[in-house]
Amino acid sequence: MQPATQSPGFASSLPLYSARAIRAFSMLFSAITGGVMTAQNLKDIGQPEAARKALWGSIGYTVAMTWLMTYVPATSSSSVFPIVVGYVGSMGLEAYSKKFIENRDGFPTKSIIKPLLICLAIVVPLVALIFYSLSHPEA
Repeated sequence: MQPATQSPGFASSLPLYSARAIRAFSMLFSAITGGVMTAQNLKDIGQPEAARKALWGSIGYTVAMTWLMTYVPATSSSSVFPIVVGYVGSMGLEAYSKKFIENRDGFPTKSIIKPLLICLAIVVPLVALIFYSLSHPEA
């Protein structure tokens, strides 16, 4: 577990997803999305084993939290629970990645267009399917 060494030219040529972007994607979509972005950052700096651990950790965390949410009673405040779960997951991913990326601010920011398009390509059809199934109940 060695932190990324940053020579003057190294940091300026290697864009990484920002912690803020990872946090936002984790809260809006899931901690798995943040895990994929963190894993990509770790892979880009030459830490493939840490990248695999970040990805599997985010998957395990999401599965565990989804299971726990089945035991939370449905109330008006339970709608923010997934956002809180995503935020906590993103904070864990950020703390883990700090072990390997010493000066994250020294790296340029990677564009979020590609992960956003992928997430929307997955989420929009699912939401449309949910609305369709709610508006066309089986008799």
